[in-house]
Amino acid sequence: MLTSAQITQYQTEGFLIFPRFLSAKKLGKYLPILEHIVDEGRTLTEPKPHWSLEVTEDRQPVAGQVHKVQGVCVVEPRLLDLAREEPLLGSITSLLGRNLDVFGTKFFPKLPPSGTSVGWHQDNYYFGTNQEKIVSCAIYMQDTDRSNGCLRVIPKSHQSQNIRQHQPMTNGQSQHTKVDETKSIDVEVSAGTAIIFSPNLLHGTYKNCSPRSRYSVIWHYIPNDFSLTRFPKSGEGDRHAISRF
Repeated sequence: MLTSAQITQYQTEGFLIFPRFLSAKKLGKYLPILEHIVDEGRTLTEPKPHWSLEVTEDRQPVAGQVHKVQGVCVVEPRLLDLAREEPLLGSITSLLGRNLDVFGTKFFPKLPPSGTSVGWHQDNYYFGTNQEKIVSCAIYMQDTDRSNGCLRVIPKSHQSQNIRQHQPMTNGQSQHTKVDETKSIDVEVSAGTAIIFSPNLLHGTYKNCSPRSRYSVIWHYIPNDFSLTRFPKSGEGDRHAISRF
């Protein structure tokens, strides 16, 4: 459970960090699953359902270089156990209640040397709402810093609840919006760290310019009775029941 100070920090700054909440043993449980996904991706020459590849400047797929696995918990349901790990799940219940789903599950391996950046954006832009009844979560399974593509955030940028206009990135991989980057901070963390943040918070990542990968698993917690057009209810598509009381 979150303390009152942590809840205030989340509401004020728009994010919270849980350093190394996964032990080395727990990392050892989940990393082989992700390695298997990466190995499967190395056999791809074209995108396929759930799987997108990195692209060249003229938007041609780079064989074997996975950009993202969208719906990773559909591809590999064992990763849902990660969404139930404590103290993460208990912290989410402090914000959203005890009956929870996750949706929009993703795996970003950020493979060298072409792990592209994710432009500045707000998650709620994709969800068609500005409600704070969603908590976005990124779990870093490997050490992450500026050189291999760490998270960037603009603290307090969620407070207005205004959803900005977004435009397609030149690589066609996602949408982005313009921000004042002087207000941003880099979130460099160790393997096993979780970061939760408001779906209205402006955030993005750097490109991976290092020889290291940077595995992260991302999803969004939501009360089970809160419906979204793209993710209407648990058990359908990439929306999954996590806790019920």
